[in-house]
Amino acid sequence: MTALSAPFDVALAACPAVSVQHVDTRDVDEQAALLTDWHQDYAQLSAGGFEGRIDEAWLDGVHLFVEATSQRLHQRGELRADRLALGLPLALPEVAQAGPARFCGRSDWQAAGGGEAQDGAGHFCTFSGRGGFEFFTPAGLVMAGMEFDRTELARLATPEEQALLERIGQVATLHRAPEGALATLRDFMRGAFEMLAAQPRLLGNPAMRSMLRQAAQSNALELLVGAAALPPEAGPRPVELVAQARAIVDRDPETPLTVATLCAELAVSRRTLQAAFQQALGLAPAAYLRATRLAGARRALRQAPSVTEAAAQWGFWHFGHFAQDYRRMYGELPSQTWRRLHPGTGGAAH
Repeated sequence: MTALSAPFDVALAACPAVSVQHVDTRDVDEQAALLTDWHQDYAQLSAGGFEGRIDEAWLDGVHLFVEATSQRLHQRGELRADRLALGLPLALPEVAQAGPARFCGRSDWQAAGGGEAQDGAGHFCTFSGRGGFEFFTPAGLVMAGMEFDRTELARLATPEEQALLERIGQVATLHRAPEGALATLRDFMRGAFEMLAAQPRLLGNPAMRSMLRQAAQSNALELLVGAAALPPEAGPRPVELVAQARAIVDRDPETPLTVATLCAELAVSRRTLQAAFQQALGLAPAAYLRATRLAGARRALRQAPSVTEAAAQWGFWHFGHFAQDYRRMYGELPSQTWRRLHPGTGGAAH
């Protein structure tokens, strides 16, 4: 179930602090840039054309949004230190069809709609804190998000709650919360955006805007102060091994690496590395390496004078194979991407 019944795009005031809008994208990098001050980058991990959507409302510093993404993604980002943000899935597809969800090293997400564990609890994540956040998302994810000014939110809390908010905001984390509280927040987000889709100019009414703003703060505060950090994950070795492998890739991202290189540096067998990647990310290490390099080449197309130079920069020396892999991943040829990013330049993209 998605949150919205109709698209909309309405500016409600000259001040950008009050607005409601809907944006559709077919470019994963454009999608990553839509959330203001999140400093995100997305790398697509599953093959096919990308389709994304952001619906957002700004309420005098309170930011509500719903993001839908069609492909599996590796998301990284960092919020400003004065902001506190939380998110929970409105629709989380089955792992078998869409791939696993993993937030900041944890994979405790349950079934569609946020999920309910055997103890009656579900999960949500906080994106704020030092070191930023990292999110491996499944295909077809619909995520609701809420972002607040830390100081203002703390003023609404008791001293004990303020201490908890301060602790929660130190580092991005996956949290357990009662399913009833999660369901309340999901219903609030769905209802708010359905209302704004039908009557977007309601935000032009200061009293209505204040009521919606206060309801968002109240719902978020209740969820946050009731959250308990999840205990350490049992058997973390696959996650640690994958993190070490990815650190090697990030150390020199433009140098092409092979699975054999990773195995040698990590002193593990190919079978061990394969099993770790499958358990942690749901894909083979070779597929991850290829997706990372394709994402780098796609970003390079924005500045490169030609497709060939962008491909070579990221270690793709056989242009035909690169073009096929690129089209399989993104649903278009690299030359089509280059021409779209460089309109009016004329000449061949190669």
